[in-house]
Amino acid sequence: MAKKKKKYLIKLNNKIRNYFQGRPFDEGVESLDDEKLIELMMLLEVQLPSFTKEEMVRTLRRIWSQEGAERRALIVSYLTKGYKAIHSSKTSSQTPQDKVEKILSLLSPMACSIEEENKILESFIDAKPSKITQEKIANKLSYFRMKEQRSQLESSLDIRFNDAHQMSFYHPFVFSLLEIDFTKTLLCQSESLPLPPHQKEALEAYKTTLEEIKESLIQTKQATIDRLCQHLKKEPHPYLTQKQREQILQTLPPEIEPDEAPIPQTIVESILSSIDPTISLFFSSEHTLLEKPMLTTLFGTKLPYLLKESYSNPPLYRSILQGEPLEIEKHFQEKATKEEYDFKESIDALLEEMKALSEPIELPQESFESFILRFVVPQVRTNKNLKLKDKSRRRVLFHFHEYLKPLLEKQKREALLAQTIRDFKNLFPLARALKREIVFHVGPTNSGKTYQALKALKEASTGYYLAPLRLLALEGYEKLKEDGIHASLITGEEEIIDENSTHISSTIEMMNLSVDVDVCVIDEIQMISDRDRGWAWANALMGAPAKKVILTGSSNALPAVEELCRYLQEPLEVKYFERKNALEVLPTHTPIKEIAPQTAIVAFSRKEVLALKQQLSANYQVSVVYGNLSPEVRKEEARRFREGESQILVSTDAIAMGLNLPIKTLLFAKDNKFDGLRRRPLLPTEVAQIAGRAGRYGFEEKGYVGALEKHALKHIDQAFHTPLPPIELPVSVMASLEHVLLIGEILQTEAIEPILQFFADNMEFEGPFVAANIESMLEIATIVDGYALPLQTRYFLSCAPASLSSPYIESVFHRYIKQIEAQTAVRYIPPRDLPEYAQTNEMLLNAEDRVREISLYLWLSFKFPELFVDVEKALQTRVRLNQYIENSLRKGVLSKQCRKCGKTLDFSYRFSICEGCYSKNQRGYKRRASSQPTKVGYPRKKRH
Repeated sequence: MAKKKKKYLIKLNNKIRNYFQGRPFDEGVESLDDEKLIELMMLLEVQLPSFTKEEMVRTLRRIWSQEGAERRALIVSYLTKGYKAIHSSKTSSQTPQDKVEKILSLLSPMACSIEEENKILESFIDAKPSKITQEKIANKLSYFRMKEQRSQLESSLDIRFNDAHQMSFYHPFVFSLLEIDFTKTLLCQSESLPLPPHQKEALEAYKTTLEEIKESLIQTKQATIDRLCQHLKKEPHPYLTQKQREQILQTLPPEIEPDEAPIPQTIVESILSSIDPTISLFFSSEHTLLEKPMLTTLFGTKLPYLLKESYSNPPLYRSILQGEPLEIEKHFQEKATKEEYDFKESIDALLEEMKALSEPIELPQESFESFILRFVVPQVRTNKNLKLKDKSRRRVLFHFHEYLKPLLEKQKREALLAQTIRDFKNLFPLARALKREIVFHVGPTNSGKTYQALKALKEASTGYYLAPLRLLALEGYEKLKEDGIHASLITGEEEIIDENSTHISSTIEMMNLSVDVDVCVIDEIQMISDRDRGWAWANALMGAPAKKVILTGSSNALPAVEELCRYLQEPLEVKYFERKNALEVLPTHTPIKEIAPQTAIVAFSRKEVLALKQQLSANYQVSVVYGNLSPEVRKEEARRFREGESQILVSTDAIAMGLNLPIKTLLFAKDNKFDGLRRRPLLPTEVAQIAGRAGRYGFEEKGYVGALEKHALKHIDQAFHTPLPPIELPVSVMASLEHVLLIGEILQTEAIEPILQFFADNMEFEGPFVAANIESMLEIATIVDGYALPLQTRYFLSCAPASLSSPYIESVFHRYIKQIEAQTAVRYIPPRDLPEYAQTNEMLLNAEDRVREISLYLWLSFKFPELFVDVEKALQTRVRLNQYIENSLRKGVLSKQCRKCGKTLDFSYRFSICEGCYSKNQRGYKRRASSQPTKVGYPRKKRH
């Protein structure tokens, strides 16, 4: 119904625009004459105190905008004649003769003449019978009689009434000057008058009143003329000659008041120039503009400008005719004083703003003055206007701020470097107090380096295992527990605490700096070069509080580790490990139809992984692993492959760490990846790390590496045999809470985004370090700064694992922050009942987002335990969601569907609608564009 009503209103608007030649109702209604406006008032049954045109137009605008479709239709039907615009579901079956009879029957109780009867019939003959009422007929009859009465009054009194119902007439008046007397016919006009009454007696009284008003207007105007003539008879007149006075009054237009008689511009110019020869004059129909050149100074610099004074013509003519003093010089002097005072005030205010901006820096007064003169003087000299425009003020401040930027940055940087700890290793006092021994297990994948490190960890009385992934931390925890060691697990989203634990397995970001141990294993040390997470390995290497620190990683990390150990002044022992079984590159590419069981295919996006699964599922049981999946699901998918429930594993490069699987052959789907900045070829380090998953010791005697495409295999072969380039220093370090609080104090701000940006742009360290890439933190920081939170809370929230690429996670994050701001309990809202498995890509994506939401909730529960109170509910829901995702990947044949027609699409297809729907949309758009009416006078633009 709402759509139908909207279409109906659009139809009415189009009709009224056609009637008013393209103008909307609010503009077009002003063009209606008085008669139509009054008829509309009667048709709409509107009573007004006085039927002036202004009042009627205002009332019709209100009715059009506020009183709905029915009233609009009535207006349209009247103006377009025939009432065809009235919306009705029924059609009239009555004949014109029936309508005449109805009008006459309603008119019969009213005494009226044949002429009036004919007028009524003519007025209502085109109206719908249902709209003809006795009251409307009575109003129309009253209107006709009122018009007739007004016409009779105009004729008998020789007057006219205008739209505002003002009485006007012309009358001869006598002008008596010194040498001549003459008569001139002028216009007399009254105020707005009430409408004439209906009763005969009242009408006679009304006529008498009009006669009295007419006589009063004549007398008043003649008195005004007499007074004016008395002034003009004075000799000598201060401004006008006798001839000029006579000429001015004799050429007086009838509609102008005598004491405001127009004076020729040449005479006005002569009078004003005689008062001040320096002024220039400009005339318009209503005003006379005077300009006078002036001079002032700004900081000792002369500033010429023009002073402008505007006089309304009628008062100016009156003053000249009556010989009153024209205080032009006084007016200019007063205005000059005010303008120069205002200009000085605005300059002083600008000066104060500039001094406030530069408060931390001491600048001489001359610097401010020269900066103002540089921008303000050209503006005043060009515009000849002694005003500091807001645009000019902003321009001065902008350029001054740009001038100050490097000075302020330099000062802040100097202040920061004077106060902060530039020697990064001193941020870890406990590690520095221990005489640490660092051992580096260097070797490729499948060489036993991590196995030996964990063996040393188990033999130690106390220890840490710092893993690159939550899945590896969980595996480390389970291996420690299997050997009867009391251990705790700490990750960003869960803690399993054993009060008697001697060992802790954790993700590397969760390293505990406050408790020292005997051995700490830092796994995958080559990750220190990672663009986004490398800072965590740098922190661990600098600050792990252990007597022995064992690093595991590839050989390309050795030069960087050696340099860092020299910086730490700590001894380094290097142990080399060799791969336990052979790894060989296949001589030819492997088409997808020839893939053998125990093969892993590595793609580099979730979309490619699911597209490959879709292709392979017809002939194989397929496991999939990609970054969006939770560790639990990845572990379950790996188990299925390990135990033979699936023959093929399709994975992203998430396979590169932590999955020990019976992979015989590893195939690269592509030889390039998007790294967050650009699409680039795979690096030798990436090829080596991923390829090393093939032929795991204990599963296969030999591993094979290949590619699905011929050109990809060529690059993989080359990268595989290329020596690994050494990791280059410096390595990145993250802003600590101490840094954030210190920079916030220096910048005098509680906003986290400018603090992090300052750290990234300006922080310098002694040693091989640079500020880490914190783009994701900055993105979150811009959201966090929109809420009233303490700086420490803002820092914690900026570190949260909130993936803002997901609109759902972003909206959830906003809700969490609002509740943290309000200090109210943050409830976890679980999803509704889940089906057995996902049937579409969108359903699976939603489930993955839900798991990431739980990870975020659990992470925040460790930072704000008193607010995030539904931890147990979140954990239970994660089990349900993980089971749902596992079922979906195992049982479901996921489909990607066109969001318009539901057609199944290939996962590799880029768009959300199919080509057929896209073509239909394009054709529909062209048809709609071609059917749009063009505006009058404007040709339709061509489409290229």
